[in-house]
This record gives sequence, C-alpha cells and structure tokens, in this order.
Amino acid sequence: MLTSYDKNYLRIGFPAALEGVLMVFLCNADIIMVGTLGTGAIAAVSIFTQPRMILLTVARSVAAAVTILIAERFGREQHDTYGDVLKKTLILVVIVLGLAHVCFFICLDSILLWMGAQHDYLSDAMIYGLWTLPAVFVTSITTLMQAVMFGRGESVRVLSINIQGNVVNVVLNAFLIFGLGPFPQLGILGAALGTIGGAIWSFFLTLRVLYTWGIFNQGNYRLTCTYLREFLGVFGGIFSEQGFERIGMVVYTRMIAELGTIPYAVHAIAMNFCDFYYSFCNGMGKASTVLAGHNRDIHKQNEWKLYLWAGMRWSLIFSIAVFLVTFVLREEIFGIYAHDSTLLPLGSLIIAYVAAVSFPEAYQMVCAGILRASGKTTQVAAYSFVSITMLRPIITYCFLYKFHMGLEGAWLSLALDQSIRAVCAAVLLCKVYHERNSRQTSSSC
Repeated sequence: MLTSYDKNYLRIGFPAALEGVLMVFLCNADIIMVGTLGTGAIAAVSIFTQPRMILLTVARSVAAAVTILIAERFGREQHDTYGDVLKKTLILVVIVLGLAHVCFFICLDSILLWMGAQHDYLSDAMIYGLWTLPAVFVTSITTLMQAVMFGRGESVRVLSINIQGNVVNVVLNAFLIFGLGPFPQLGILGAALGTIGGAIWSFFLTLRVLYTWGIFNQGNYRLTCTYLREFLGVFGGIFSEQGFERIGMVVYTRMIAELGTIPYAVHAIAMNFCDFYYSFCNGMGKASTVLAGHNRDIHKQNEWKLYLWAGMRWSLIFSIAVFLVTFVLREEIFGIYAHDSTLLPLGSLIIAYVAAVSFPEAYQMVCAGILRASGKTTQVAAYSFVSITMLRPIITYCFLYKFHMGLEGAWLSLALDQSIRAVCAAVLLCKVYHERNSRQTSSSC
C-alpha cells in the first residue's frame, strides 16, 4: 500500500524521470531516424554526443544548483525570492556558456577528431554538430529556467513542456530527414534542424510559464557577493562531480572509438539506450534532491528519513522491472536502432550489460540526490572523481589492450564503475543519516 510519502515522491519523481527520458529521446530520435541512412550516419550523429554533453554538463550543474537553492527556499516558504535566484544565474550562464559555444563552433573539427571520429563520416559529423550547437545553447537556457519549476516540485509542468518539444523535434525530423511532402530530403542536416525546432519550442513554452507565475517580476540581475558565495558553494561540488564524470566519459568514449566504426556504432546504440534508463534514474534522483531540500531543516528529520526510504524502495522496484524487460527483449531493443543483422550478436550482448547496470546505477543516483541536497556535494564529487575519472579509464584500458576483451570489456568496466560509486554513496549516506539523528537528539534535549 502506498503511503503519502510514496505518493508525493512519485508525484515529483515520475514526471521528472519521464522528462529526463524525453530529453534523451530528443537526441535518440536523431539516432533512430538517421539509422536508416547507414552505420556511418549513426556514427556521425553519435560522435557529437560527447561534445554536446560537455556543454550540457555546465548547464545541468547550474540547473541542479538552482534546484537545490529553490527547494531550500520553498521549504522556508521564501516564495518571493525565486526570481532573484533565476535572474542572477541567467547572467552567469549566458556569459560563460555563450563563450563556450563560440569556442566549440570554431574548433569543432579538431574536437571531433580528438574524440576519435573517422574520416569516412567526419564531414557528416561536422554538418550535424555545427547546426546542432545553437540548439544546445537554447536547451541550456531552458534547463536553467525549468530548474525553478523542479525546485517548486512542478515536475509535471516540465514534463508537459518537453513532451511538446519532442513532438516538434520528431515531426520536423520526419519531414526534413526523409523529404516528406514539399520538404527537401536533407538527411543528417534535417536531423539537426529538427533538433533546433524542438529546442526553440520548449524554450518559449517554459518562458511563458515563468512569466505567468510572475517570476521575472521578482529580484534583479545584479550579481552580489552574498549570492555568488551561496551559489558557488553549491555549484562547485555539483560541477566538479559532473565535470569529473564528463572527463571520464570523454576518455572512455575515445578509447572505444579506436576499436573501429562498427564496434563504436554498436556502443553508441547501447549507450543511447542506456541513456534512457540513466535519465529516468536521474529524474528519481531529482525527486530525492527536491524532497531532501524541502526537509533539510533538522526539525523535519522524520520527513527526511521517510522520503529517503521511499527513494530506496522505488529505485529497487524500477531496477528489477528494467532488468527483466531489457534482458528479455535485448535483441528487439537493439533492432529498433540498427537494421544490419551482422551487428545483432554483439549488440544483444552489450544490451545485456545495460540491463545489469540498472541496479547500481539507480541506487547511486537516488543516494547522490539526497546527499547533494544535504550539503554533501563535495564528498559526492570526490568519490565520483576517483571512480569515473581515474578507475574507469584504467580498468577500460586493461580490458581493451591487456586482456583484448573488445567492446564487452569496455562495458564490464562501466558496470564496475557504477558498482563502486553505489557502494561509496551508500557509505556516505549512512554517515549523514546517523549525523542527522544525533543532531535531532541533541536539539530535542
């Protein structure tokens, strides 16, 4: 039987999880739809994933920090301060990300080559990347604005907006990739233009909601030392964590790209499917962050604990469901992306690894969400650095070049990395749990 805490957790977590899935679908729609153009087209679109994610890492780190700040203010009923947080953060994001996007635009060919792009699909990758960069910037601003909604617990509204954005993206993809009706057949360029259209649609819908709420009538754009200290104190740990993860992923992807076009295409397909699950777990982690932020005050310790156990329960339930469905339907899942039967044996094996990763990934994402909102962003960043930035590349190198395990070895290293982080998160969360219990006992005395 569902408790009120389960219901509230699912009210925030399930829409947030679906929203994350839809954001991944925005990328995967391009992969799936250009898959009919051949393996080279898949690789061309996929190789841009890591440069895109480097840029989005900054935006998502900022958004996560804003979500925590808004959630804390929500818990203290300081509802008239949301706009001030958003406006000040917007100034920082526009300046920093604007410069970063210009640099990526100028140096994109070098970046793609360093990522391991092969010359047989480099020109297509450049076309897709150069045209998609503006969409990445718009998505970054949208993600920041939607952080205000998440902090208030309005994940359903975010879900609604991004559903519409994804519908626009898919429809434009269909018309522009394949040249339906009066539209020209643009192939990979059409996929990029569809992504731009979907991003712009979500941006304006989000902007309209915040204006309706009167968010932009609050506060000002003037950066103050007080705000910078508060923001950077939260952002620093989150960005370090996600930055370390991105560096590790770039190195990891670089090694896999050297295996050749076909193994990399299989990896890209499996990773893109895995991203659906990762994003669902991230949504559950967001719910844990929001609810832990709402109940961060030590006088709300009982509520904090009950939401913790709700997160643990639903992460386990979801993991079991995902494992069973993914493992049983692994061939069918891979077949959605790739139409080359020669890729199926390797593809189904790697999808099985995706299923196995579901358990540690869900657990550590929920734990990390609670830890961030409980003021442990630096500690989460520390174990993430050790695991994903140091250990995963080393283990991957050994499996690929010492034991010659190929793509299977790369995915085994990923599973080990997720398991290590899950153990670290569990140990740290137990420590926080006991610390809060001790503080509650002391305050009641």
